[in-house]
Amino acid sequence: YVFARRSHLSPADAEDAVQGFCADVIRLEFLRSADRSRGKLRSFLLGAFQNHLRTLHRDAKRQKRGGNALVFSLDDAEASLKMHAADEETPDRAFDRRWAFTFLDLVLKRLREEYEERGRGEVFEVLEPTLVWNSAEMSHEALGTRLGMSAVAVAQNVKRLRERYRKLLEREIADTVDSPEAAAEERAHLIRVLAGG
Repeated sequence: YVFARRSHLSPADAEDAVQGFCADVIRLEFLRSADRSRGKLRSFLLGAFQNHLRTLHRDAKRQKRGGNALVFSLDDAEASLKMHAADEETPDRAFDRRWAFTFLDLVLKRLREEYEERGRGEVFEVLEPTLVWNSAEMSHEALGTRLGMSAVAVAQNVKRLRERYRKLLEREIADTVDSPEAAAEERAHLIRVLAGG
């Protein structure tokens, strides 16, 4: 959506383009043609979406909203675009930034599921904010009070949570590429995107 908006489509046209693209991906089983040896999934999807936008433009057609098409809710996408994207941000940068945040959300979701499966959902909920780098303002004593743990036990749990998050992140990155070198490259790209570069 952000890429489409940064490509000068109106909010409604951007929603139509994304919904049409997603419907085509599902209907045509498009992802089966993705080949790890030819590059990253992110690049594959971006190239495919650019082609989709070119096709829409060339044919001068707009995907009708609703009907029999598969519809995805994009109600908050416009607000997200306004809140998070600078006016001078290119479509490629906006796409990379959105990809990075979506990727991190996926890792966080997997980590939450692991904790919940082990009956430690409350520990995860209380300690999740400590995954943010500048979370020094949260005292281990205060967190321990909420969890019924000592400050030392909280520190150990925070360390384990961060280590597990890092391992899940590394695994997710490795699953999107075909070599350790490509994983290192993708990790560096993710860091650059998150740093705003």
